[in-house]
Amino acid sequence: GAFYVYADVRDLPDDSRAFAAEILERAGVAVTPGLDFDPARGAGTLRFSYASATAEIEEGLARLSAFMAARG
Repeated sequence: GAFYVYADVRDLPDDSRAFAAEILERAGVAVTPGLDFDPARGAGTLRFSYASATAEIEEGLARLSAFMAARG
């Protein structure tokens, strides 16, 4: 089965590749840009996998939360 969240991030930067790279660089969390799955409409989406241990998911969410808070 699939263990993903496909999130609409259009109210954030409209370049999902650049946003995914920023998240990786600043938060240390790897997410997949929506453009990898939908070249026509994926610029405003990110895919998050949750096929991992609960503790790792919690750590990733804490990092994402801190990243978004610092971003404003």
